[in-house]
Amino acid sequence: MQVTETNIHSTIIDILQDMTQEWELELDGITGNTKLVEDLSFASVDIIHLVVTLEEHFKQKLGFDQLLMRGGRYVDDLSVDEIVTFVTQKLNG
Repeated sequence: MQVTETNIHSTIIDILQDMTQEWELELDGITGNTKLVEDLSFASVDIIHLVVTLEEHFKQKLGFDQLLMRGGRYVDDLSVDEIVTFVTQKLNG
């Protein structure tokens, strides 16, 4: 069964809103352009929490190391859209 990018986008936004609801962020809302580190002040532990939450939600390992590492080093930041695209590709093969 194909999962739509719109559904995945909505799911990821909901998860991020749940994770950050008690944080004092000066942000009008989470969009596709929202960056995890720059905009949401994510630390590495928060990124791990997000990865685990997404894999539990979609009931499969998604291989996030492919998204989080480039050229042998960790990426500095990721946007919501980058995560949505990655998860969509993984779920739909």
